[in-house]
Amino acid sequence: MIALLLLLIAAILPWIVHLAPARQRPLALVGAVAVVMLFGIFVQNPLFSWEFWVGLVAGLVSVVGLSAAGGSGGGRRGGRSARGPRSPFRGYDDGAPTGEI
Repeated sequence: MIALLLLLIAAILPWIVHLAPARQRPLALVGAVAVVMLFGIFVQNPLFSWEFWVGLVAGLVSVVGLSAAGGSGGGRRGGRSARGPRSPFRGYDDGAPTGEI
């Protein structure tokens, strides 16, 4: 049972980091390392078991494979908007002076 749990944890770790928003990926990586460390502290050292490495390779291959297959859409991703910066005010604004200083 421990071997299956370790295999599942190792296979899910790359997906956790991949599916996190771009600005939160370092935090997701720290969380993934923390899960592995907690497993190592309370159950067994995962670095010396083949289940961990097989699960990690399977997770990495699935992330890279599905990203390569789905990444050829050619759609616009991230970056700045073509309309320019957005105003923080979303109310009605006709550009007329209001008389306020």
